[in-house]
Amino acid sequence: MSGAWSLLSDWFSSHEQLLFWVGLGSALMLAASIAALPWLVGRIPAGYFDHTQEPTIPPLEGHPAIRFMVHLLRNITGLLLIVAGILMLFLPGQGLLTLLLGIMVAHFPGKYHIEQWFIRKPGILATLNWFRQKGGHEPLYTGKAD
Repeated sequence: MSGAWSLLSDWFSSHEQLLFWVGLGSALMLAASIAALPWLVGRIPAGYFDHTQEPTIPPLEGHPAIRFMVHLLRNITGLLLIVAGILMLFLPGQGLLTLLLGIMVAHFPGKYHIEQWFIRKPGILATLNWFRQKGGHEPLYTGKAD
């Protein structure tokens, strides 16, 4: 067993700079999630999860190039939040909430069912409503007895 510890110790010693940057990135993600999540959660309409079927999204108005850029920006932002949420499952931060917000921001087929699955996980709705209460926003409701 001491051979394994020696190999691990050697690896850590030879990758100190990498470990420093991973630690710094982790700390920055934690700080960013603490700063951004209350604002993002406060922007969710209170009845967002209160539907029995997938809501239709009205088409964007304006020039097709602007519509495309808005759609692209939303999906890139959603993808970044999804990746950050997955990383935060293993690093410090609000992984599940960030993952849910990334899914909500992005637009892709089947996202409604994933959102509904997430919001029914124990503690997710309560945590979202805690953030909303701290920000002075009305609680989210799902239309189901919680």
